[in-house]
Amino acid sequence: MERPAHLVWISAALAALCLALAAGCGPASAERREARDRHLRRALEAKASEDIDRAIELCHKALERKPDLALAHRELGLMLDNYRQDYAAALYHYRRYLELRPDAKNRAAVEDLIRHCRISFAAEIEESPDELKRDLQSRNERIAALELEVAALREQLGAAPRPVAAPSEAPRPPAAATAQVHVVQAGENLGAISTRYYGTPAKWQAIFNANRDRVPDANNLRVGTRLDIPQQ
Repeated sequence: MERPAHLVWISAALAALCLALAAGCGPASAERREARDRHLRRALEAKASEDIDRAIELCHKALERKPDLALAHRELGLMLDNYRQDYAAALYHYRRYLELRPDAKNRAAVEDLIRHCRISFAAEIEESPDELKRDLQSRNERIAALELEVAALREQLGAAPRPVAAPSEAPRPPAAATAQVHVVQAGENLGAISTRYYGTPAKWQAIFNANRDRVPDANNLRVGTRLDIPQQ
């Protein structure tokens, strides 16, 4: 049986990527150092075992802790491109990888993958203009939310702890909090929902953690899902 053309193309690009990496990797290379990250190491093991959902989740965890982990961006881009056909998100992670590794030995191979994503995404839009235009808008919002999250995480990692002032009086017991519930609308993502309730996209993880039984994938919210919004 012949392999689909796009899988043959991706396989060729991945082979070129591996050859470029092999040519540029030394014992003390930045990529090997990054591969020692706990979450990323487990992500690569999950990918090798073909547990792609788990590998994607662990890459996201690695980037929550270290937003500038170039290898995690590259691996996440490859999985979203090759296994999920989420070309908009894959484009974001490929670009972040090249921003963080401008002199990467495998730059040409990654640029080929970026071109492939653009062509595939354009083909999707031509197949179903109305539906995919809405999807494009939703994915663009996701990319914008990801960029905001990266900026917020950088700010948090670089901020020095503030001194805590001594209370002038005994603290009052907190008033009973009323649980908030949000129903997911079309085009929404966790970053946008976090911004709505907290004024920042950086708290999307708190919403995700509170709703893991209903939201198995942070990047794939189902319209109509009822989310518990944790109190600040």
